[in-house]
Amino acid sequence: MRSRSLQGVLVVSLALSLASTSASWAAPRSFPVGSVIVPMDLAYQDRGLFQAYGLVFALLNQGVKVYWVIDPNKTWHDADCNTAGDLCGWDCAEEGSGTKCAYPTASPDFYAGADVRWQEGGRAPAGTTITRHGYRGGPFVIDAADAAVALPIIDAWNDQTQWSGNPWAQRTVFQVVAVHEAAEAFTGDVRKEMVAAPTIAVFSDGNEDIATSYLRAAGIPQSNGGEFPAGKCGAANCGPGTANPDMLTVPAIMGDMGTCTSPNTDHKNGSLFTVDGVPAYCQIMSMHWAVTDRETVQCEGGCPATQAECAGETFTYHGHEVIAEVRQFLQYPVHFFAECQAVNAYENTVPNPAWPYLDDTGRDGHFLTTTGNPPSCNNPGGACTDADYSCVENWCDNGTRSCCQPKDIKEKGAGYLIAAQPNSATLKILRPDIPYNQLDGAFGTVGGSEPAYNLSAFLGTGYKNDREVVFITGPTGPGAQDLWMSGYVDGTCNIGDPDTPGSGTCGIGKVSYLGGHKYDTNVPVSGSTTSQGTRLFLNALFEADCVTSVGQPDLSLGLAGAAGGPTLPVSGDFAATFNNAGAGPALEAYLRLALPAHVTATAAEGNGVIAPGSAEWDLGSISGTVRQAGDPPAAGSRGVTLQFDDYGDYTIEVSLDYRIGASSRRVGPVAVVVTVGHETPADGGAGGDGGTGGDNSSGCGCAASGTSGASLALLALTGALARRGRRRR
Repeated sequence: MRSRSLQGVLVVSLALSLASTSASWAAPRSFPVGSVIVPMDLAYQDRGLFQAYGLVFALLNQGVKVYWVIDPNKTWHDADCNTAGDLCGWDCAEEGSGTKCAYPTASPDFYAGADVRWQEGGRAPAGTTITRHGYRGGPFVIDAADAAVALPIIDAWNDQTQWSGNPWAQRTVFQVVAVHEAAEAFTGDVRKEMVAAPTIAVFSDGNEDIATSYLRAAGIPQSNGGEFPAGKCGAANCGPGTANPDMLTVPAIMGDMGTCTSPNTDHKNGSLFTVDGVPAYCQIMSMHWAVTDRETVQCEGGCPATQAECAGETFTYHGHEVIAEVRQFLQYPVHFFAECQAVNAYENTVPNPAWPYLDDTGRDGHFLTTTGNPPSCNNPGGACTDADYSCVENWCDNGTRSCCQPKDIKEKGAGYLIAAQPNSATLKILRPDIPYNQLDGAFGTVGGSEPAYNLSAFLGTGYKNDREVVFITGPTGPGAQDLWMSGYVDGTCNIGDPDTPGSGTCGIGKVSYLGGHKYDTNVPVSGSTTSQGTRLFLNALFEADCVTSVGQPDLSLGLAGAAGGPTLPVSGDFAATFNNAGAGPALEAYLRLALPAHVTATAAEGNGVIAPGSAEWDLGSISGTVRQAGDPPAAGSRGVTLQFDDYGDYTIEVSLDYRIGASSRRVGPVAVVVTVGHETPADGGAGGDGGTGGDNSSGCGCAASGTSGASLALLALTGALARRGRRRR
């Protein structure tokens, strides 16, 4: 090795990658005997269907990995499976029984024999065995290796007598969730490897109780652990700082908009974002926001006729800014769900630069649809060739062209026109392999102001980039009576394409739209076809990338420094480094050095807090690879001065706590050994390999006689991370 002079210098260098691995899209995986299956077909999960989603949330929130297993080649059988002359090729419960379901189903995702641990209504009698079942509807699976951790959580969820010791399981709506234990090994296609529970924002749009009824039916809580409220929000009981922090009002979402004189066009300063500008939630749900509310602008409670009359007044309500904040939110790997009129309110928004809107291009809706090419017309007095349309002055091309627009305000700016309620018996169920579209049993449509949606031939509207986004539609759709749509914002790629960790193409927001005003939460679901829309809503909760392995942070930690001095104690300046190579941001990140006896932190950079045996920093958010201008960095360091009282070996531990979705995680601790030597090598040098050697011949770590009072420190990694991203305790 090459040697160099090293007199009184301490050198430390570490860069440890804590890389994660992500499951391949629709990757076949073998599950051993003892794996836990949460069935999602009505043969075994008819009453507990909605609460199964709450159980999955609880498992994820407590660090249990859950696999969403879906056959990529599955097919949907439109008729009831017991229809004479059109029987399903699979049996309803026990395979081989010849008994077919009395409702339509998709083909099974996998077959397995299992022992029943929990059946609907209570624990099954000992020895209850399912010889062989074709699990349908996208079942959830926990590997046998994690069963010992998962089963106590499952038992607490299903057993009310355990709730006092497990308050996270307490909920107003209660149904037992069926749970099986595999009696044989089986193979299934993992479509989603889920590792974190999502955070969910509900837009308090006047019909927020629809969303909360779905969430309460599942037993899914707010970020503070409390239940979502049963009723609508009042004037002061929803939003940040209240008992319902995830119920967001218009002013909370739009953020500070400045004054009429000096409008603030920052579209990332509302409650959908952290103070440092990354998404605070995995998703937002809006159920029936009125288009008239979207078109409302208020300045301190009113809206003067001109901007000049509003001089100095503060914007207190601006519907178009809600659109802008959601659009910016969707530039990250998050999810947005809208139902009924909220679909029109968002999707049909066209920026208006005139007073009182003063819109920039960031206030464009049209997340999935184009505006087409509305025919020009002459105003005033101009007519359109279709009687459902009227000539609107300077509506098109950023206020430069008069064009034909629908007379119904809910359809202006389409995008989407309003379609008649589809006949449930004529629905087309497309792409049953898509996680959004996991169903078992007949789907019943519901009414409302927007029961379904049409594209417009007159306006020339379509889906952006001709993407496949329609999964449930009327008999002549897609494009006519579309009911259930999901896609990436602005059609960046197909929703069915493989999920790629850290992708710059598909690694942005997903949008889901559902027609119909309000779906039921009645069980058994086999007797309430209008409860199936609630299932679609709950499917969408677990499609946010923050839930899955592809959207997680991928963090690495480091430690480096140098110090010197001829006498004890030896002091030096060090840097604890962090880097996120994953798609998702790490929120509420907290970096910590744990110091052994006789090592003291004497100074810490920035907001560092020094305590006996530690130095700690509140980092805020660490961005991921999907980031926008002005976001916090994805990498950085924090400096600290350490003092060593004596010569010898010292173990320093580096760790980082953070949050992803609703789940707390920890990276580390990583153990680092610093060797502080008493003397310099006899040749006056040290190994040029950065201090990874350790024998006297190399000049590394030796204690040769000679120069007294000099110091030499070398670093060796003596411990490794036991498991990346383990739950913070």
